[in-house]
Amino acid sequence: MFVLKPLAQRSISLLWAGQVLAATGSEFYMVAVVWIAADFIGRDAGYVSALQSGALLFGSLFGGILTDRWRHSTTMISADVLRTLLLLVLSVTGLMHFMSLPLLMVLAGCIALLTAAFDPSLQATLPTIAVDPDIRHATNGLFDATRRMARILGPSMIALVNGFLPKSQFFTVTAATFLLSALAVWLAVAKLPSAPRRRDFSGTAAVIDGVLGGWRMARGHAAILYGLFTNLMGNIAWAMGILLGMLLHLRETSADPLTDYSLMMTAYGVGNLTTNLILSSVKPRRPVVWIIAAKLIFGAGVFLLPLMHDRIWLMVVASLAAINGPFENLAMLHLMQTRSEPHRLAQVYRLLMCAIFLGLFLAYLMSPSLFAWFGIGPSIMGAGAAVFVSGLIGIGLLAWRQSHPVDAKPA
Repeated sequence: MFVLKPLAQRSISLLWAGQVLAATGSEFYMVAVVWIAADFIGRDAGYVSALQSGALLFGSLFGGILTDRWRHSTTMISADVLRTLLLLVLSVTGLMHFMSLPLLMVLAGCIALLTAAFDPSLQATLPTIAVDPDIRHATNGLFDATRRMARILGPSMIALVNGFLPKSQFFTVTAATFLLSALAVWLAVAKLPSAPRRRDFSGTAAVIDGVLGGWRMARGHAAILYGLFTNLMGNIAWAMGILLGMLLHLRETSADPLTDYSLMMTAYGVGNLTTNLILSSVKPRRPVVWIIAAKLIFGAGVFLLPLMHDRIWLMVVASLAAINGPFENLAMLHLMQTRSEPHRLAQVYRLLMCAIFLGLFLAYLMSPSLFAWFGIGPSIMGAGAAVFVSGLIGIGLLAWRQSHPVDAKPA
């Protein structure tokens, strides 16, 4: 299978294996944070997730001021090691029954800041280890698949250990995977030539470029701007509708909520991964069409999820909604890598992260009030409907551009 071809290259296979482990461990972390926060403050657990998303947004906006000056491998290894240490603190405090909401919030915020430093450095590294354009698209698919695989492996493992492994010790699992990720980065890319970085600026100009460089590149590309908008909308629905909304919905409606949630997320991961494996061998000729299809499918799926009272149908709808991810992410990576200067790639990816984490931040900030006003189920359905509308907007924009070919740039 062509999508597996990049694994023949040692640096890619090592880095990819490390990210599969880290992404799987992150599933344990995300469930543990929300579950423990819900034990403290119930439906208001969304505020803890909002804090994490705010930290990710802040790190994505301003992290480049520091990390653009470093080797990307240094940034990734440092972020992994520091995240490991913070997770072990959470694990020990949980084991000793010293866990508190303020401690959870502070350390979760710090872990989020480190994640905001790691991910752009990873994306900026990929073109340096996958130089051929065709191999690069397959590599994009492989690394996009890490989170898809984690949504199968993580929830499945959570369902297996649920009942005998305390939720606070989920942090130990995540810490171990981050430490292995750091080792994989060191073995894979630490000794390779560094990715291109811009050194033309210094002082205040460098600070401004670190914050605004991604926007300066993206503002001239309508396709990228539309992709940023749909990522914002999609992540509002992802957080409000699935990560937090369905977890709380199942806590209120299911006899075995954690198992049902884990099986739903496993099914979502199966749909993600299957679609990823198919699309990784198909270069996006019209990436905007891929993004539009993603939003229509995902919006419809999120809308239907709270209406599924049978476990099997819950899993079926989740697996269909999951088709969204690979369509959108592979299209966005293709757009960024083909329309960005090499030294701007990390900055543009941080701009994408800003859209993603702004969506998560808004969702988690709004969700406690929306859940209280309208109920959890209707709020989830409303988020899905909004995403579906963003797909319809994309259809309208394509139709407008076809009727104004002189003014429009190629999509």
